[in-house]
Amino acid sequence: MPVPATPSQALAPAPPTAVAAQAGWTDQPVFCIFRVQVRDGRAFGDYLTGSLATIVAAGGRFLAAGAVPQPVEGDWPLRRVIVHQWPNAAAFFAWYEGSPYAPWKQIRQRAADCDVVLVQGIAAAAPAATQPPALALIDLRDLRDRELFGRYAQGHQAGLRAAGGEFLAAGGRFQVLEGTWAPGRVVLQRWPSLAAFRAWYDSAPYRPWREMRWAASQADFAVFEGLSEAQKRDRGMP
Repeated sequence: MPVPATPSQALAPAPPTAVAAQAGWTDQPVFCIFRVQVRDGRAFGDYLTGSLATIVAAGGRFLAAGAVPQPVEGDWPLRRVIVHQWPNAAAFFAWYEGSPYAPWKQIRQRAADCDVVLVQGIAAAAPAATQPPALALIDLRDLRDRELFGRYAQGHQAGLRAAGGEFLAAGGRFQVLEGTWAPGRVVLQRWPSLAAFRAWYDSAPYRPWREMRWAASQADFAVFEGLSEAQKRDRGMP
């Protein structure tokens, strides 16, 4: 006969792996995007320094830290951006909800106003040795014509990759964890540099695809500089 669960067993929280699976996350990498408005610079600096060891221990990597977004389209708040890459959602939630990070999270929340969104990825970002890469972040807020947007989504990929871009996340699952940002669909691209992104975005081959996207949807779109491996070593960042 099955043994009934005791009250403590019944109330025990599910492990992060189970929580992630139940929520529909895959085992692909995930990206945690912070949009930060600092209120107490000294306390936030303490947070950045003190929380590093918890990120290292849990398997996270920085892709950007303190980057200033350059608006490309739409309305983009002038908040600094931090982006973490995690092996999967289970690893992220083990860190974000774990006891080692808890006191640092409280310091961050006292020191800054943050929008925090977790995004399902499709590929890990390749390390950049010395040249800082660029990250393009797109929030598709108004999808007016799904068929036309589907043609755009398929048709522009070859040109994007030929120009050096790669998709890290492409409109899949996301979860708002803190703040007021409520994205529609989130796309995250990685580029070899800000110049490479601009050359592609302004190019004649991309122009008809861009106009097709404009006809099918509306987006808030920003690009910002990421971190090279050399920069992260200098700052002691994973």
